[in-house]
Amino acid sequence: ILTREAYTMGLINSLLDSIARSLGRRIQGMEQSQAYRDSGRKGEEFSVESMVSESLANLMTMQFTMPVVGSSDRAVALDRVSTDFVRDSFTNVCSMAFLTGDCITVPAWNGRSMYNSIVTAENFAILGANGSEITACIYIVDEKKERNGAKWTLLRLIELVPYTAFDGSQTFANRYRTYVAKNGVIQDDDAFRQFPDWAAYGEQAEWIIPNVDRLLIGRYRSFTLNPQNPNAQKGTPICYGASKPIAEIHYLIDKMHTEFALSEKAVFADRSLFVKDYQRDASGAIVNARLKLPEGRERLFMTMQGTGSDGSLLNEWAPTIQLQPYIDALEKQYQEVEKCVGISSGVLSNLNEQAYQNVDNVRKATVKTQSFIETGRKVAESYLDDMVYSWNAIYNYYNVTPVGDYDVEYKWSDEYINTFSDQQNAILAGNAIGATDAVDYRMLVMGESPEVARQRVEEIAASKPSNPLFSEVE
Repeated sequence: ILTREAYTMGLINSLLDSIARSLGRRIQGMEQSQAYRDSGRKGEEFSVESMVSESLANLMTMQFTMPVVGSSDRAVALDRVSTDFVRDSFTNVCSMAFLTGDCITVPAWNGRSMYNSIVTAENFAILGANGSEITACIYIVDEKKERNGAKWTLLRLIELVPYTAFDGSQTFANRYRTYVAKNGVIQDDDAFRQFPDWAAYGEQAEWIIPNVDRLLIGRYRSFTLNPQNPNAQKGTPICYGASKPIAEIHYLIDKMHTEFALSEKAVFADRSLFVKDYQRDASGAIVNARLKLPEGRERLFMTMQGTGSDGSLLNEWAPTIQLQPYIDALEKQYQEVEKCVGISSGVLSNLNEQAYQNVDNVRKATVKTQSFIETGRKVAESYLDDMVYSWNAIYNYYNVTPVGDYDVEYKWSDEYINTFSDQQNAILAGNAIGATDAVDYRMLVMGESPEVARQRVEEIAASKPSNPLFSEVE
């Protein structure tokens, strides 16, 4: 089955391959395809792949924060960029990496703030790699189509190249080069003026950022396995292998909608209720005649003699749709998709067991989803390491703030497993054996830092003679 999404992906891969040949390069990784995809249907109807990818990305990044700590101006600046990025872009990056198999983020300084471009698997090509580390890539920045069918593409090449510093030491630099292609063929620099909004790219078509040891991009590569190509340079979409149940879901929903349409109420009326409407010409002669139908004519049918009418002038026909079999069949296919992705029931389908008694039972029922989330977070930390490194290198190049020390913290949440009640009970139980105190409780309930929580506990203890629930904080 060649779906519309697969056809579009083939065109983009062909374009990037053609452009790479124009540059004398060879692509080392293409987006991996599968038999049936519905990722491009979101916005028109619904996409099962998008539902899975976005749900898992939201679970993985739930309440995540990445503070950059330190007393230097650089630490403050990086923390501001980190906060904005985690809030606005990080979940989208994870979702697109799951959906397309691979995703890079290209940071750039626009003179006022850090801009992070998210590029999905179908829009970039790997031109050089050292193991899993990309050393050269080209990606699509923008595209335009003319009425005559010509397709213009704005592309940027980023590569890690040797660089000799002023003191003679050997290091590396990021070299950026922007190109314009028409129908897959690289054009000269005059092509930047073809479109007003591209002209600025031509003013600085090439530049370098020196003294770096890696490409200044972040890459989130999906960890899903493609058994036909386990060493593929590009990552594999997480729904790879789920083509059949996804296609079946669309078939069942289309079938259900068709049955709904056919089950609309129909009214059968005796022909005596239909009136002929005659159309006459200027001389009064009848030129045409048509039946004038009562209200609801789109579902009104005339009965014929001998059809078994009970003698009434109007009869209704309204068959009942077999809804529950469709719901059960869809539920089964949603579970099949979850199995193919490698997660527990409850992300798309209903949970197998609703009457969970405690957090231990929840963990047992969702262990595969937990494993997926933990693996995804480890990959994310490597991606975020590269992002912070890139932001810092760009700040050095543009001298945005003085160089300074900083530390990055990754604060993940397990709220998708542990409810507030579970954590509260654990703290109270810990207090009984001397393992926790009122400071821990305030940090959980109020979200306070340890210092603020301890100060408040001391203030409350000073104003009250005793605390029946918690032992005193020493």
